[in-house]
Amino acid sequence: MSKEFTGVWGTFEYLDDTCHAIKELRKAGYQKLTTHTPCPRHEIDHALGDPQSRVPFFSLAGMFVGFTLALTIMTYMTLDWILPVSGKPVVSYPIMGPVLFELSVLMTIYFTVFGMVGLILRDTFRHAKPVSKRYRDYDRFMRDRFGVVVPCTAHDYEKVEAIFNKFQAEEVHREA
Repeated sequence: MSKEFTGVWGTFEYLDDTCHAIKELRKAGYQKLTTHTPCPRHEIDHALGDPQSRVPFFSLAGMFVGFTLALTIMTYMTLDWILPVSGKPVVSYPIMGPVLFELSVLMTIYFTVFGMVGLILRDTFRHAKPVSKRYRDYDRFMRDRFGVVVPCTAHDYEKVEAIFNKFQAEEVHREA
């Protein structure tokens, strides 16, 4: 399960204020920030330092696994059931092309989906999040507000709150 959360979370009305607060927090040394947005915004990704996803590596691994699996299965089946036809090669790689492609695509899809789900679960259980009723019931992140959650110790509360207030945070909440 998730760890015990201590920190500060705040809400912002404007995207620019949110991005400036995130940049200021990162300069102050807070790297494990969680953001909430009503819709995906690339400006927040830039403010967070353009974190790169690991999902493409899962996709690439799936492509290689699918290609290798198809090639191995088709070669083995061809050599197991030899049907010589008028001097043609027993293992004919050109006709394997469509099956190699299709199994590569299929395995790429599987690896991508499982990679996304795995990374989401890993991050969900790795990072602590606020557990208060106020945070759980706060639904404006889905409608019209931006949110930033900063895990920090009790002696950093004032510092984080000052940064939030500097950039016009509408609400700032402490969680202990």
